[in-house]
Amino acid sequence: MNILFVTWDGPQSSYLEGLFLPIFKKLNEVGFHFHVLQFTWADKTIISTRKKASLEAGCSYESISILRKPVALGSLFTAITGCRHIRKAILKNNIDMVLPRSNLPALSTLLALRGLKTKFVFDSDGLALDERVDFAGLSPSGPIYRLLRDIEAQAVRRADTVLVRSTKAADILLARAGAGTSQEKFYAVTNGRDMSLFNPGTQDTRASTRESLGIEINVPLLVYAGSIGPQYCVTAMLHLFELVLEKQPTAHFLILTGSPEIIHQELENWSHLIESITIKSFAANEVPAYLACADLGLAFRKTSFSMQGVAPIKLGEYLLCGLPLVATNGIGDTDSIDKKAGFLLEFLDEHELRSVANWFVDQVLPYRASLREHCREIGEANFSLQASADSYHRALSHISMD
Repeated sequence: MNILFVTWDGPQSSYLEGLFLPIFKKLNEVGFHFHVLQFTWADKTIISTRKKASLEAGCSYESISILRKPVALGSLFTAITGCRHIRKAILKNNIDMVLPRSNLPALSTLLALRGLKTKFVFDSDGLALDERVDFAGLSPSGPIYRLLRDIEAQAVRRADTVLVRSTKAADILLARAGAGTSQEKFYAVTNGRDMSLFNPGTQDTRASTRESLGIEINVPLLVYAGSIGPQYCVTAMLHLFELVLEKQPTAHFLILTGSPEIIHQELENWSHLIESITIKSFAANEVPAYLACADLGLAFRKTSFSMQGVAPIKLGEYLLCGLPLVATNGIGDTDSIDKKAGFLLEFLDEHELRSVANWFVDQVLPYRASLREHCREIGEANFSLQASADSYHRALSHISMD
């Protein structure tokens, strides 16, 4: 079965290489062959890297430039005219099924499939539109939100299958789509990672990675890997590190992000921490080694309506690398993490953050070796690439190709 994956990504996004391509490579083994059509404003170097990664995963790759000026109208124009590229790719690659990720690719797909019998699978990508309301200032009563909400509802109604990351997201999208939409079309898929890549490593590899960072092997090391923005509670993470330093003055904080300039701006108000913080941009293949050499992973997320639909990728990455973590409770798959492997936060207040600092110093650091094994076991059980590929296989295989 040939599947066209349609996605919309900026230059800093690594979801294609880090999340989807490994899943597609796994699904290729059972007869699902993917072709990637990516709308992006990335430069030629990044596009070349993504194309190479796609080909290595057994997927063809084509990029389409997004018109950025003005941003809103340019994006809408690109999405509308993008239907031509989708139709061309359907014919070129003998596509059986189109799988757009999120709302603007869904608009292009809805337009492209008019008059065609090609199957349609909608990856709702959590509640991405509501994330823009919660964290990017999009007005829920404005024309852009109303338009995209209508596209989302049409995509859910038209789709043969809808992919979600949580049962709550399925309930919300079902209610929005209205009467006549079957609950049976919703399938929850997981964000798994390759266990052979995300692993704890050895004592020697962990020491070597720390040496490359200029961090001694016995220094307590916290790590955060991912995007930087209001929903990721940067201030709370920095305050937690400040509290850890009170108990362990040699501690260090490693921040891995594609947006180092944003965290540098944040640190202007935390000048007393700067000497104990390393900020590093990273390639996707470098992440596992950095995580494995740390002692605690941070996965803070501000609770909001949209967060009901997410499944944080970093939870699986941390645990597979043998890393205990601190995460916000009730978001994604945090309920699968026991109290030994993770500290789940409710309020992110002073009392709770101080409790985390005490837990890290008193209960994590003294038992780091045994916790490494325990966290790895939880990661294997809940966040493996195979488990993720299996969830996609269930969602895609039931669709009749008549």
